[in-house]
Amino acid sequence: MNRPDLSTQVGHLRQLGTDFGDLHYKILYVNVARDHPDLHTLSMLFYRAQGLAARLTAQVCYLDGSPYVQVPGSRESLDALRAAIGTASVATTDLAHALAANPLYGTFSGGPGANDAQFLEQQHAEAAPVLARHLHVAAQQLDLCSTVCHYVAHGIAGDTAPAAVALPSPVKLASEQYEALAALARGGARLEVRARSVHVATADDTPVSSAAFGCLDDLGLLRHDISVPLARGRDVMVTEEGHRALAQGPPAAPPAPVAAPGPTTTASSRASRR
Repeated sequence: MNRPDLSTQVGHLRQLGTDFGDLHYKILYVNVARDHPDLHTLSMLFYRAQGLAARLTAQVCYLDGSPYVQVPGSRESLDALRAAIGTASVATTDLAHALAANPLYGTFSGGPGANDAQFLEQQHAEAAPVLARHLHVAAQQLDLCSTVCHYVAHGIAGDTAPAAVALPSPVKLASEQYEALAALARGGARLEVRARSVHVATADDTPVSSAAFGCLDDLGLLRHDISVPLARGRDVMVTEEGHRALAQGPPAAPPAPVAAPGPTTTASSRASRR
């Protein structure tokens, strides 16, 4: 059978997976206790989640009416994407609950009171665990959507590709570079400025040197939005090529140096010493 050209839809799904992942990390780095996220911040997260759910729905509708439905295995892929719409909706619902739980700044009908600031601070403290719980669930659901989009995009590309294309060999990494990349892949990272110097903050606080980060970035193993000022902080993620480099495993340790043999004593030298 003729395989349909769905390269555009594969690209859309991959971009959706990336966008779901970006939103996942943005929510993950919201510190409720420290930042007291306001209505504008939460609403922007909510609108983005809604937009992603709508884009995913459009992709499922297109694929369900395309020649892809004739490809063996397409039912499983479409079912996975259909379930991901529900998952995205759960994330959107949790963000809506976070919006509803967020304290606002209105004044009571009796006019400004002396204890308004204290009352608002107490409201923030009471709302913090509720906000944290809803944001945590939303981040988990968005991460799952990202995984499904990338997985299905990979499957569609394989099912409809005219011929297998050999990928270039993954990048060979030195030991320090591999450890740095593994730390960045465990939960993403944030590139920010601390004490007037650039700092790489990983999810588990594993230190990553600027030199290792710069080398990995130059090799195309990392992705971050250069349009975002470092003063605001940039989300950093590992690219597909970076994951391929990690899949090789850590580099082998160099062989231990072999000690040079000591001088040998011959029979003639022993005789001359007698």
